[in-house]
Amino acid sequence: MRGTILKVLVSLALGALFVWLAARGVDWAAVGQVLGRVDPGVPLAYLGIFILVHLSRVYRWGILLKPLGQVSFGKLFTVSSVGFMALVLLPLRLGEFARPFLIAERGRIRASAALATIVVERVVDALAMALLLVGLLFFLEGKVEVPADLAFWSWVVLGGFLALLGFLVLAYWKQERTVALFQRAFGFLPPRLLARLVSMLRAFIGGLRALPDARLVLGFLGLTVVYWAMNGAGMWVLFYAFADLRALGLTEAFTVLAVLCVGLLIPAGPGMVGNFHYFVKLGLSLFLADATLGSSGVAYAILAHAIQLGQQVAFGVVCLFSSQITVRHLWAAPSASLEESAGSPPGG
Repeated sequence: MRGTILKVLVSLALGALFVWLAARGVDWAAVGQVLGRVDPGVPLAYLGIFILVHLSRVYRWGILLKPLGQVSFGKLFTVSSVGFMALVLLPLRLGEFARPFLIAERGRIRASAALATIVVERVVDALAMALLLVGLLFFLEGKVEVPADLAFWSWVVLGGFLALLGFLVLAYWKQERTVALFQRAFGFLPPRLLARLVSMLRAFIGGLRALPDARLVLGFLGLTVVYWAMNGAGMWVLFYAFADLRALGLTEAFTVLAVLCVGLLIPAGPGMVGNFHYFVKLGLSLFLADATLGSSGVAYAILAHAIQLGQQVAFGVVCLFSSQITVRHLWAAPSASLEESAGSPPGG
């Protein structure tokens, strides 16, 4: 109970920090006026695109799950929708554990193996956005003023996830060597805790080794390109809801998307409130004057967040109440997934 309260307090503190960062220099009266002039047709078009994004994300995860067991699209959609809702609502990104736990409970797939698919999915997405951001910042150099800290952190994120990708490749091909390196690196831990962590690592590697063959991996990567292309196109379409932003094009849309996605890697408060708005604002700051950024730019961030959050929560709630999943299951998902992983035999 004390651990749960601490997680909530930390997440609320982080959320408050990002709200403060996002609110600096904002003309709230102008933001209200700009939102009041929005043509509802554009947000509806963006919602339609984001629903397609949701469906492609569900199907893409199904590709990684295929070698683990047959899952109907209906079940996959239900678990994914509830899991995506948990991801945005639970603090500190604890909702990442919801999908592997729920798919294991509702199917015949081990949570440790399903968790491996989530890790691969996250690493591929983070690498794609970090590469995109680094590439775009290089392309924009000399055309706009790129903050030095943004360029620095984009390289840090790219380097970090390349290192993680290297670890996954090593774990896939050299299981015992990976475990041995892990034991040497963390040999300072108490023996009981180290044994538990090693057990979890073995279970995770077992799930990793059950991932799809080359043909399915190529399908996953191809759908990843489509998935992110639709995300960027949606951000571009939403520019047309605001007169001050209609001059922005696809380059600006994908830059904002990349900055946002890299920023959202930081675990923060429930609903992505604050950090979503701050990183959209940060991306737009490369292209907008301060006055426009503090009015139409913030209005854009608010509208994009409302549509995304509304869609994810609406789908999640409908699926939650049309299935056997309960709120208690969602809250228990992080600890349950870790317990299952720790108790799995090697190769699990």
